[in-house]
Amino acid sequence: MNVSSENPIEGYFIITSDNLIFEVKGVVHPKDRVIAYLRYVPVDSQKKSSLHYQKLYDLNRREDYLKSNYPEYLWFSKAHGRVIQSVEREKIVSILNPVEYLARMKNNHGTKSKLHEATNVLAKKLVHETGISWSDIGITGSQLLNIATERSDIDFVVYGNNACRKFYDNMSNNYRKIQGIRPYSGDFLNAHVAFRWGNLIKFHDTLKKIESKKVLQGLYNGHEFFIRLVRRLEEIDEYYGKMKYELIDYYRTRCIIKDDTDSIFTPCVYHIESLDNTNLRRLVSYRGRFTEQVTAGMSVRVKGSLERVTDTTTGDSFQQLVLGENSTDYLLPI
Repeated sequence: MNVSSENPIEGYFIITSDNLIFEVKGVVHPKDRVIAYLRYVPVDSQKKSSLHYQKLYDLNRREDYLKSNYPEYLWFSKAHGRVIQSVEREKIVSILNPVEYLARMKNNHGTKSKLHEATNVLAKKLVHETGISWSDIGITGSQLLNIATERSDIDFVVYGNNACRKFYDNMSNNYRKIQGIRPYSGDFLNAHVAFRWGNLIKFHDTLKKIESKKVLQGLYNGHEFFIRLVRRLEEIDEYYGKMKYELIDYYRTRCIIKDDTDSIFTPCVYHIESLDNTNLRRLVSYRGRFTEQVTAGMSVRVKGSLERVTDTTTGDSFQQLVLGENSTDYLLPI
């Protein structure tokens, strides 16, 4: 198969002809390009970097880098109503598949790093405890790119609606029974919240309580881990252009969480009843940090980007808040 004809989804990475590394976002993409965000950029080898790549975490830094160096990756999406980061298929050199890479790691019996061994052992425990198949789980992040260090996180991704729900239910029941796994606490929790929610200092006490209860993350024998749950394209009733999005404003409101069924996925969705805006139906985020954030029945305060969403096939229109496009976005219980 020609690499440009493959259909990468959340968790996959793309290497471009400009030697840039992008992380794929979501599962719905146009035919001629993949919606993906810059993650790693090459650095001058004279700086003696052993990896020759620099990681860009902040979204604004990623956009600024592309504006200055590769503006062609900043694309105005008519469906989204704004400029987003994407990679034209003709510029794709390589697509890295998380499931295929984890399978190779599992079968690699050569010299292994401590991180490699910890990843393999944890993967086996997760598959055993949750009952999913090896074909449902992959490794993403720096290990997928083969640029991990011993201090790197372990980033898993599970694919498929049924597998993800089975995985989450069993993780919720067995989290503390899995030997070596523990939730964030103490100094690790403080550092985790400071890194993930650095611009929300006044909310850190509340965020520590939330982060300490999440089961898709934690520590395994000293290594931090995070797990994304992702639906496959054939499991959602959407294609690029079916839904049209119009950015309205930056917005904060209060609402009640009516349904958190899809809050475990990336992208995650919370169906809500707004206390201020009757047209606001849901909260959406493409950032893993907003999964498992709040639960059904909670009254919450939230801040994000307000959009009008129109189904072009039916004409139905409603509003949603997109969380995570700005570092000061939040979703917190009242």
